[in-house]
Formats: sequence, structure tokens, C-alpha cells
Amino acid sequence: MSHNSIRARLAFSFKAEHYDLDSVIDLDQPLANADTAPDFHLLLAKTRGIDPYSYLYEVLESHDIEFSEPTGVAALACRDGQFDWWQYTRHKREDLELLVIREIAQRILGLTDPASNPQLLDALLAAYRAGKAGTEPGRD
Repeated sequence: MSHNSIRARLAFSFKAEHYDLDSVIDLDQPLANADTAPDFHLLLAKTRGIDPYSYLYEVLESHDIEFSEPTGVAALACRDGQFDWWQYTRHKREDLELLVIREIAQRILGLTDPASNPQLLDALLAAYRAGKAGTEPGRD
């Protein structure tokens, strides 16, 4: 599995002072719970010690963050300076599923690349997802 990160940059001025916040965010670290995207503005503010209860922070929040230099599956969710957290989490989940499927296929079936047989890969993924969801065959 590859390392997932993204560069976040935000530049703005407040009270005649220019701020240029720039940070590489490690997306493999817990950043949010399953139902909430991380607050990238807050993450950037923390890198510069900006108090989230200040006027400076309110100004920072009013500006868009530019995302770039994604690594791993984050590259599939970053386009034109925008980063789609939900798309990233979907791709990351799929990447983890494929990792498990490859390991099972190699250990049990002796296959190094189950993707070479798309029907087998689909069957293995369906079985894995059904097992994870706790569903029984024929009971969708």
C-alpha cells in the first residue's frame, strides 16, 4: 500500500500582514471520523500557531485552500487545486480491499495478480464485502 499525502497551501493578508500557509498533510494519519471530512483550514492554522478563536482564523477560513502534489490514492481525488475527501476515502477503502484480496488470492489460490481475471476478482471482492457486511448469500 502506498503512502497518501497532499500539499495544502493558502495565502492571504490580514491587517497589512501577508500569510502564506503551506503544509504537507499525511492522509494516513487519523484526520476525521468516518462521517466528517477533516477541517483542512484548522490543520493549516495549527501549523502556524493561529488560534481558531481569533479574527485571523476567521479570515483564513474565508479563503480557499489550494491542494497539490498528491501521493498514493490521493492523486485520484485531487484535480485543478481541489481535493475531494469523499472520493479519496472511497479510493482508499477500495485500495485496502484489493490489498486483502491479493493476499488471499496468493495464499489460497497461488495467484499473484487476481486482476488478470476480472470475473474472479469481482467474485473475490463480492465475497469479501459480503463477509465484511455480515450478509448471507441471496439476502441482499
